[in-house]
Amino acid sequence: MLWDRETLEPVHRAIVWQDRRTSDLCRQLKNAGHENEVRAGTGLVLDPYFSGTKIQWILSRDPDLRSRAESGELAVGTVDSWLLARLTNGTVHATDPTNASRTLLFHLTKRVWDPWLLDLLGVPRSLLPEVRPSSGDFGVVSRVST
Repeated sequence: MLWDRETLEPVHRAIVWQDRRTSDLCRQLKNAGHENEVRAGTGLVLDPYFSGTKIQWILSRDPDLRSRAESGELAVGTVDSWLLARLTNGTVHATDPTNASRTLLFHLTKRVWDPWLLDLLGVPRSLLPEVRPSSGDFGVVSRVST
């Protein structure tokens, strides 16, 4: 999910896990010899299943979204982080290591968003949620008007 940090409204249609539109990008990255390094850091193969290449796909096709992402206006995350942002009225943009580890952007042993992968895919770090322990504090539900 990619959304506006202020309004919390999505700015692009969600791309589900089955979507294969980034197959060509994954093939290019494999052909460039990146698969072993990606797997070493993430434990994942280069595959369109994961959201990292989908984020790159969205930003590479919309210069306005790319600009807004780089300026910090937008946030990205799996459904858990979008729901958390909505439930906390935008005060929390977070996820846990389990969800982060399925993005193709999270280094498993360092337990951080991997700067090399972010650079490789052109994903601004400012877009991504804070990674908190699965049993950690994820905020307080805000009062929601109906």
